[in-house]
Amino acid sequence: MKLEAVPLSGAMGAEVCGADLRQIDDNTFAAIHAILLKYGMIFFRDQDITPSQQLNLARRWGEPHFHPYMPGLPDHPEIIEVVKNPEDNHTFGGNWHTDQMFTPTPAMGTMLYAKEVPATGGDTMFGNLYLAYESLSNGMKAAIGDLRTFNLYDKKKGRSAEMRGKLKQPEKPAEPAEHPLVRPHGETGRPVLYISYERITRHIVGMTEEESLPLLDYLRRHSTRPEFTCRLRWTPGTLAFWDNRCVQHMALNDYHGQRRVMHRITLRGERTS
Repeated sequence: MKLEAVPLSGAMGAEVCGADLRQIDDNTFAAIHAILLKYGMIFFRDQDITPSQQLNLARRWGEPHFHPYMPGLPDHPEIIEVVKNPEDNHTFGGNWHTDQMFTPTPAMGTMLYAKEVPATGGDTMFGNLYLAYESLSNGMKAAIGDLRTFNLYDKKKGRSAEMRGKLKQPEKPAEPAEHPLVRPHGETGRPVLYISYERITRHIVGMTEEESLPLLDYLRRHSTRPEFTCRLRWTPGTLAFWDNRCVQHMALNDYHGQRRVMHRITLRGERTS
């Protein structure tokens, strides 16, 4: 296959053209992975793949990560079906975050495949956490370089009735996780501003939530500046893969009255130090 990477924005993201994801050899996958490391998020249009084929592709990146609170499809438990029905108000993933940051071993990457999309709306925003860190002043880099954050999943936040019904053990307390605020990428070694929204990244270790709030709020606003982001418009058959080690994302909730169905796989990452 002859691949072409078409950048989506000046900050990050690229469409990979010329690939049939049903038949990827080792050389083609190596080229795709190199594009991912360069752009952080990649996507492919007009792919017609089965859950088994999606899972086989994901396994080229590593071991699928089972979500600790959300079950998967009956025949493919590694795949979570993310559904927003016309009457639902809440959008799954509707805040800036990196996947499974609330666990000690966060997801390395996420693969999302569009099964059904609204006529308009339902896009996903992505943010480059390399750029978020690199654009900080030297003084701020020095101030946050050794800080760690306390992260916890909020199991009681609003969800659609369908997604609430899929929640495993809703009354079991979630387990917390600590991560470095500045995290080196596992393959490139480049430092990343590693942060999620306030219901995940709760406070700085050794500080109260009140003491942590001004700094974390500033870093959250800084990390989502428009010049660090790109926006993906979904069409049926679009498959995206992003690197959670250097990318955050947010699903937009602008399609009330329409249905959206996505198949998601996350890949197990490395424990943060």
